[in-house]
Amino acid sequence: MEKAKANAKEWHVRKALPEDLPMIAEIEKISFHKPWSLMGIESFYYKKTSDIYVWRDRARISGYIMAEHILEQGELQRIAIVPFIRNMGIGSLLYQEFRDRYRKIGVETIYLEVRESNTAARHFYKKCGFEEYGRRPKYYSEPMEDAILMFWDDPNPLQSLPLEFEDHAPYNEACKEEHQMICNVCGNELKEKTDFIEIRKEWGYFSEKDTEIHEFKICERCYDRIIKQFEVPPKVTEKNEILS
Repeated sequence: MEKAKANAKEWHVRKALPEDLPMIAEIEKISFHKPWSLMGIESFYYKKTSDIYVWRDRARISGYIMAEHILEQGELQRIAIVPFIRNMGIGSLLYQEFRDRYRKIGVETIYLEVRESNTAARHFYKKCGFEEYGRRPKYYSEPMEDAILMFWDDPNPLQSLPLEFEDHAPYNEACKEEHQMICNVCGNELKEKTDFIEIRKEWGYFSEKDTEIHEFKICERCYDRIIKQFEVPPKVTEKNEILS
């Protein structure tokens, strides 16, 4: 690519389409030590909480970013640019486009994990406004290594629109006849060996929801992401005895 011709009119960022996934898998192979397979990318793409944005340079995809969002939180999963244009600032532009789109849907905080030894990525994320706030010991394998936890907070969060409630049965009420349980947050099926939280709340007299009974289920992954928003973390204890 001639740098003189590389300008904003020759690129754009958009949400990925199903036909983009094989090209994303090819870029994945040349970008990561343990790349996601095409099947894994397709599985991620079709989740209700997942987003993939692609960078198109002229007539081809040259980069992508994968993320998930639940409520006001986002989690950055992958970002990759084809090798021969990695030092042209495209990663920063792609991230900025992604971040601005997430801001518009009310995401105020974005989290990520990165290998402790990946100083280039940590420097890139810091340039994008991320801060380090902790680590997960021995999170990565091959080789085993700690993960550095980082987050970005929107300094000027947009006022999100109120949710519109539809007049139909909730996920799990609608699925009772099929004996299928679904996480009310992400919409994924709770299979036989999936652990989850089940909550049933009967609202009392002093509530605006008096006489209403609310029931929902949350899978473990969504639970982990939701509690990151808590000002005071949940109290966690361990059983001393486990009955067989």
